[in-house]
Amino acid sequence: MNELFKKIASFALVLVCSLSTFVSCVQPDSESQPESESVPSVEEPNYTADTYEFTTIFEDDEVWTFPKYTEYLKHEGENIRHAEVHYQIKDKNYLKIELETDVDLVGFINYENIEDNTQKNSEKFFIKAGSEKFTTFLDAFRRGAQGAYKKKLTNISFQSVDETKEGRVIVKSVGVSDRTIDTYEDWRISNGDTVIGTSPFYGGCITYLEKLDQDVYEYMDFDGNIQIDRYIDPDYDASEIVSDSVNLVNIYDLGREIQPSYYSRVTEENEYKPNYDPEDTDSYYQGLGGGVLYNPIQCGDFGGHTPQIIDYVWKENYLYIIMKAQEWFFYTNIQANGYIEVTYYFDEGGSVMVDNVYTDFSCFVGEWNVALNSQETPATYFVYPLNHFYCETKQGVIFDPNTAEQNGINQAKRSLKSTVTSANYFYGIDAKYMKTSWCAFTNANKFGVGIYMPNADEYVASRGRKSLNYFGEKMNRDYHKDFFTFADGQITPSYAAMNYSYINPSLHRKMVDFVPLEYTYALYIGDIDEMSVVFDGLEGKNINEHLKDTTKGWPAK
Repeated sequence: MNELFKKIASFALVLVCSLSTFVSCVQPDSESQPESESVPSVEEPNYTADTYEFTTIFEDDEVWTFPKYTEYLKHEGENIRHAEVHYQIKDKNYLKIELETDVDLVGFINYENIEDNTQKNSEKFFIKAGSEKFTTFLDAFRRGAQGAYKKKLTNISFQSVDETKEGRVIVKSVGVSDRTIDTYEDWRISNGDTVIGTSPFYGGCITYLEKLDQDVYEYMDFDGNIQIDRYIDPDYDASEIVSDSVNLVNIYDLGREIQPSYYSRVTEENEYKPNYDPEDTDSYYQGLGGGVLYNPIQCGDFGGHTPQIIDYVWKENYLYIIMKAQEWFFYTNIQANGYIEVTYYFDEGGSVMVDNVYTDFSCFVGEWNVALNSQETPATYFVYPLNHFYCETKQGVIFDPNTAEQNGINQAKRSLKSTVTSANYFYGIDAKYMKTSWCAFTNANKFGVGIYMPNADEYVASRGRKSLNYFGEKMNRDYHKDFFTFADGQITPSYAAMNYSYINPSLHRKMVDFVPLEYTYALYIGDIDEMSVVFDGLEGKNINEHLKDTTKGWPAK
């Protein structure tokens, strides 16, 4: 993440330089100072986790050596080492491991219930080569937690997963802290113009996006339709005001919001054996053609279980979260073996910047033979009054209120001039037809939310439950009542309705264990002219240039 922190540090410097009182940031005047003198350097901010007090429960200086990782060693367990801890950590659920390692490691944190030692849990983890510290919240602070009890930590196992060389590891110490998480806390940051927010309940995905100080309202028009627009005079333009703090993100269920969602078509041949009954259709969601895919997602699963936060750093102008993904398709609370790292901050042009890293550590076999999948990077779900899809292509501009659901029945238009045989269609625009690297959903006045992600393979847009009419109760059902309850129940804000507008800048790649998939995207609230200026300003920053090389990272063939 060092490159990310450099970006943020650079942004902070730009802000400082914009204040005339900080004259030391100004380029030296050639008449008053020698040309050889450089601009005074600014110390890079420290964006590591805050300091917490830890109780040391294990110390050692033994050097472990590991052979090269092979599938044989994986199955036989011959290259696994254990740190024998045997300590009652009770209600302390924040763990720190200090170590030296020159190889990537996977392992398990093993513990049991102090009051019932037959109740045990093992949490799989991943530590990158070169790490000196690994911190994690144990599985106690989420809906569906499997370790929500007072614990005795028994041991922690470690295994090298480096296929190229032998490994050297020293587990110096293990400590525990009483740091906790309030799962219903709002984590929000703002640049004064835009607010972006999330909650640990949702795995840190984007659940809130608001434009400030432009009289943005969600309101009922005089025909009974729910609308969203800015510069509204509530006394003359609306029959009723729904909200003057308008969230533009749809949060109807734990698969919406704005979040990455990754896929792999692994089977038992790849040792993918999720804990569900394939004969029982009530144990899994039969979506996307009825098959069960490995689908790590940031927000939660179809059964309403939410993900595990591993760690986070929340400051005034940025938010960093690392979490363990949840498998979407199941009712049976299955955690994926993959870490999603996401950082939110603001660009000097006003964009919300989002840096993503996903590393899977499922230890699948034969991944290179698995079929390609479209990786949602992210799936963005906007509120339904933003019902016009806008996109600039080499064949012309798309401004279309008629997109339909991506439901396996409707056809995809691959370009502006694609022909379809039905009135119901969605867009799946091949990157070669894109004139720009952004698209948006807006209202009829072209005010809405745009997403900029260069070097995606395809830009998908669809829209579900298309009614805008307030009186169509089926189209305005409340979000699950155990998550949100509205005061009077008469008007359902659009961010909590089934209706949605969806954009996915997709990468066509195969998921590969231990290899991070990294990319950046930007969001902006405004009209399309403003979006064009802001996103054009990002073009010179070479965002996602590495994605052009399909021989590195996750394979594209």
